[in-house]
Amino acid sequence: MNYFVRVARLLLKATLSLSILSLVIGCGASSGEVSDSLLGSYLDEPDNQILVSHSVGAGVLALVNDPLTDVAFLKSECLIDLDAAERIVAHRQGPDAIDGTADDDMFDSITELDDVGLVGEQTLLLLGEAAERLGLIPVLELEGIPFTQDEIDNTLELINSASFEVLDVDAALDVRAAQSLVYGRPFENLLEVAERPFVGPSALTSLKWFASSWIDSLE
Repeated sequence: MNYFVRVARLLLKATLSLSILSLVIGCGASSGEVSDSLLGSYLDEPDNQILVSHSVGAGVLALVNDPLTDVAFLKSECLIDLDAAERIVAHRQGPDAIDGTADDDMFDSITELDDVGLVGEQTLLLLGEAAERLGLIPVLELEGIPFTQDEIDNTLELINSASFEVLDVDAALDVRAAQSLVYGRPFENLLEVAERPFVGPSALTSLKWFASSWIDSLE
């Protein structure tokens, strides 16, 4: 590997590591303990696996796989080069150049994103910074389910405020999980939620995805 490319990758790793450390320290008090897997062996990853299996990578993938992330957004909000932005969107949309169809080709890893033409270290750094600004980087992982700070706040608001019927029917929880949450509230953090009887990965996933739309309906 070219010496200067290797140095650039190492600098990118260091920059994003510091960013995540500050993010974790800043939110730890409000969201409870943070899973060790969020930091993982980031600095020890091979150069061609940059950001893979890391919370920053999860945020970047959420950003580039979102149908609302079009070329104009990548260029204006993420400061991505126009040609690189066009190739990222074209990869995601597939041959028909339309989101939400059968031929869509979502990015499954940062390596796949890195392999797109004109996407290099600088592009990945800019995407990582954008993902952090937009609150897309997971800061907590429970039962294998990652949560961003917004998802934590929304889920706690839902669990502490919604009626039993909303949790049971609208959020599609097992009736025993809904009862367990109602009887145990209020909760200060999601760790307390995950410790409740009948609340496992399935319930946490349902709560996470339903919470955002429920909050929007209140507003």
